[in-house]
This record gives sequence, structure tokens and C-alpha cells, in this order.
Amino acid sequence: MKIGIVAPGIWNSIHLDMAQAFGALGHDVAIYTEDARADSGAHFLRLREGRLDFFVIHHLRRNPWTWLFDRLAKPWLGRRFFTTLAAMARYFSATRDCDMYFVEGDWIGFFVAIIARFMPVRWVVCVHDSDYLRIPLSFPGRPASRWKEAVKLWVLGSADLVRANSFVTRDALVAGGCAAERIRVVPLHITGWMRVDAITDMPAFKAQARAEVYAEWRIPPGERLLVTMCRLVPVKGIDLAIRGFAVAARRNAGLHLMICGGDRIVPGIGSYRGHLAGIAAEEGVAEQVIFTGNIDIRVAKRYFAAADLQLAPSVIDTFNYGVIEAAMVETYTIASDMVGAGPWVKEAGAAAIVSGRDPEAWGRAIEAFVAGVPPFSGGAITAQLEPQRIAAMLLALAHEVVRRPI
Repeated sequence: MKIGIVAPGIWNSIHLDMAQAFGALGHDVAIYTEDARADSGAHFLRLREGRLDFFVIHHLRRNPWTWLFDRLAKPWLGRRFFTTLAAMARYFSATRDCDMYFVEGDWIGFFVAIIARFMPVRWVVCVHDSDYLRIPLSFPGRPASRWKEAVKLWVLGSADLVRANSFVTRDALVAGGCAAERIRVVPLHITGWMRVDAITDMPAFKAQARAEVYAEWRIPPGERLLVTMCRLVPVKGIDLAIRGFAVAARRNAGLHLMICGGDRIVPGIGSYRGHLAGIAAEEGVAEQVIFTGNIDIRVAKRYFAAADLQLAPSVIDTFNYGVIEAAMVETYTIASDMVGAGPWVKEAGAAAIVSGRDPEAWGRAIEAFVAGVPPFSGGAITAQLEPQRIAAMLLALAHEVVRRPI
């Protein structure tokens, strides 16, 4: 089978792993992407890596032939809508021999839905968020736009099928107006930067990570560390992590909560880190809550490995790689029932799911698991989400689409 992948910025995304997995399984892959290594917004840079054939335009430059239309449409459609549309039309024309296409994201899917009105295209749109859909969840900073909602629903209805990356995503799409029978759930995969193959002695790695992190942040030896690892935005539910932690900390000495993530400015709130620090002070645990700022993804596993528990109390999180990476270094997670990756991590024995948003329930869960967690192997989640295993699931989806008449 020859597969097309539409994924702008693929070299800085998780999607290159999947393209390579398709290639490793013997399939040819034609990729549309946008990157600084191309020098034009009008002409493709063509690159080949094994079975992968890249069609690359510059990620910022406009096509001079569409420059006027781009400028006129900028207030509504972004700065180079017609540059992208023209490039993608040429890509689809040049790859008519593809059996089908995976399109990564509903906005880039907007272009495919337009092009599919003029040429036959079999395609699956891969959706990784619930932005703009009217679903029964509210939190500060949630994106809202009637016309973007209409575009998203049109794209979801135009593709042959919709790939949701979790059951949380599926449920949000259905609640927002996408027909349930059009959706197939296929989880995301373990990425190259997450892999722990080089760690030959996991207990020794965890002990060293713990010693380094405790020394760096002046945590007394023998005390217990809980960690969160995410952007500091309301949807991640870190306010609940602090309040649940405070419940447990009032009844148990020697607990610390480390909040890893860069600050964000939230409309109506301001600095979200400042907001969270205020909650910690209000709950009487300010001295036990540590804000680290942003942690580079290349060293995140050291912080996960150092912790006794990870907390993932998201209001909604369509996947959440943090719970996967924590499991890979054998750190247990307490997650909300709105964390998309939660069921797979729980199945691997590496997580407990807490329903609802009651701080007392979270406090009890923290107390129960900080005292000791059931043993599990980090290799279990890796085996579940290996790229070639997920690629096989996506190929089953591709065969389903190819069998359909255009």
C-alpha cells in the first residue's frame, strides 16, 4: 500500500515516527510537510529517506502567485491560506497513486476537504483535540469560535473516517456533533524521545534521578515527592492537584508537590503560576509546593523517575504523554477520568483513575498510593504503544477506507 501523510512540521512532531513505522512494515509513504529546510512557499523541496518521500514547502514564506489573495484573506483565514491550498493541491495531484491519506489535524484537514471536492481522495482526519466544539465542559481560556466550530464539523463530516486518539477524544467529538459511527479510536504511539532502551538498570536510574532532583530542589532525604508535568493552563487541572495534595499533606508529614511546566498568561486570570501559588498559600501548603518552570522533554523522564507519584488531574486531556512516560520509568500515576491515555496506562498496571473533581477523593487516593503502589513493569506500556503496533492498527483503518467506493 502507498500511504499519504499530511503533517506540517513533521520533523518537530510525533508523526515522523509513524511514517517510519509504515515504511518499516513495507509501505511507501508520501509526506506533505512545511519546514525551514525548504527555501520556497511555491516550489517543493523533494527529499527521500528510504520509503519516505517528502514534499516540503517553507513554513513561513508565501507563494508569490497567491500573495494578494493571502493578504486579503489574512484577517479570517490566517496569513497564507492560499499558499497552503495551492501547495497541497499540487501534492495531491503528484501523489494520485496513494491509496489513502492520513491528515494530522482538523485545520489542515480543511484544505483537504476543499481539495477533495475537486479530485477523488480517500482520507482519514486524525483529531487530537476538542477545541471549538460546544461540549459540556468549561474552563478559563477554552477556545471558542462559531465559524471555527463549523469548519471543524465540516471537516469531520467530509473525511472518510475520523481517527480519535482516545476514548476521551471520541466522546468529546460525539458530544460536539460528530457522528459516532464515523469515529475509530487508535491511541498515539511511544515516540523516539520517550524511549528508555538505553536504561539497562531501572532501579539504579530511579535512585540516581531521585538523589539528583532532591539535591537540586533541597528536598530532605526520606520525604515523599509527587510531580505534575504539563503546561500551566486551567485545562490541566493543577488547581485540583494542589487542593488534593493539601488534603493529604495535612494528614501526612513529609510530602512535597513539584509542579513542572512553563507559566502561561490566562485571560481573566493573568499568570497561571501566580494563581496556583495563591491556591497553595490558601491551602496552607505553599512551603511544600515547588514550581520548577519549564522542563525540557529530553530530561523529563529524570523528574518522573525521581517521584513517588505523578498526578494528572486534567479537566480534559485528549491523550497526555506524561502518564505514558511516567509509566515507562515505573512511576505510578493518579489520573482523572478525563485523561485520554488513562485506560491504557491503567491496563498496564501503572495508574489509578479517580472520577470527579473532589479534593477529598484525590487526597485519599494520594494517601493510599504514596504509601505504596502495586508492582508493575515499565515495559508493559511500551509494548502496548510501540509504533509498529499502532501502525498496524492504522493500516487496518486504511484498508477499511480503501474498500469504500469514492
